[in-house]
Amino acid sequence: MTLGLPDHLVEPILSRALARASHWFALTCLAGALLSALSLGLTYEAGLLWMAVLSVLAMAALLVTLSLRPTVVLTIAYLLVGTGGTYLYTTDLLGLPDVFPASNMFLAALPKLALIMVGGAGSGALTGVLWSTAGFVLAETVTVIAAAEAEVTYLPDGFTISACLFLVAVLLLAGTARRPHRAAQSAIHRAVHADQSRLLRQDLDLRALDLNQDTTLNELIALSRARAGPLTENLSGSIRAALHRLRGTDWLTDADAHRVSHSPGADAWLTSEVYLAIERCRDRGLVVDVIGDRSALGRLDPVVDRELGLAVQQCLINVILHAGIVSAEVDIGGDGGIFSVMVMDAGRGFTESETGADRLGLRQAVRRRIKRLGGSVTVLTRPDAGTSVLLSVPAAAPAAAPDGQGTR
Repeated sequence: MTLGLPDHLVEPILSRALARASHWFALTCLAGALLSALSLGLTYEAGLLWMAVLSVLAMAALLVTLSLRPTVVLTIAYLLVGTGGTYLYTTDLLGLPDVFPASNMFLAALPKLALIMVGGAGSGALTGVLWSTAGFVLAETVTVIAAAEAEVTYLPDGFTISACLFLVAVLLLAGTARRPHRAAQSAIHRAVHADQSRLLRQDLDLRALDLNQDTTLNELIALSRARAGPLTENLSGSIRAALHRLRGTDWLTDADAHRVSHSPGADAWLTSEVYLAIERCRDRGLVVDVIGDRSALGRLDPVVDRELGLAVQQCLINVILHAGIVSAEVDIGGDGGIFSVMVMDAGRGFTESETGADRLGLRQAVRRRIKRLGGSVTVLTRPDAGTSVLLSVPAAAPAAAPDGQGTR
């Protein structure tokens, strides 16, 4: 009986629901007892049964207070006041001459039913059963005493017994039904935790593979194009930084470090990761022409900009490694909520379906990276006809801004 709620919320919510239902039933019984006392007093010309009326009103007032603030002190107070009220009510009713031959009449059972319904105020099944049983025992005890004083035969009434058994059964059922669901929900929580851990490990593996692809390959290209002799200070510093990055764990939080909004207008181009990726490839000897709306880069989320920049860098590195030429063109633009970058070269081209399984550049560093951003990659190529790679990613809707198109 989970009610679709988390396990830690089921018990208190279900207990409050049972308590409220029990209290409403008790208030209904007290209202009936009040009307019965007034009617009997007028019918048999015995005057108003003041003690019975006052005892019922006292029980009702305390029950309302208990419903608003269900505490142990108020529960005990209700049991004590209810015991005294039941005694006074039963004494007045059974004291009417030649009206009640025995104590098992329904009208005499009304305050006893209200006293038993305190069991719903328990915070747990066992507590509720104890309160209900205590109310039943106290109600029957004072009924025996009142019947003896009024010289009326005491007989246990089925109304009180059946109500007590029903309430106890409901409380026990509610308590026992929660136990198997606790184990089931714990198993579900463990499964969700294991699945989240698996997804986290997979994401870290992909980020590590991307890092290795981006960093190692870039530095190897720089080494292959360096002149014979000692390394330049710039190249040696770049290699040291790459090795430090591979050994450390800074790459785990690298994306968070780039969560900085772009400057508007033309400054968005100079602060973007796409621009830095192009400059790094230019440092490796590639001639890159940039056309299109560079200011549109300001619409990108910082993380999207970073990943897109690394994907563009991989495309340009592929030009260096495989195109057989030393020039490429990058076209930047966007339409609506889509931002796109196309990397084009007039090199030898290739057949994508014949690409070896060990070639991870386009597959891992470009396609999977853009897919994680919710974007798409389209490759247009054939042998001896060059290659065009279109990268499309989500972006903010364009706003009115000065046109920043140009050619570099």
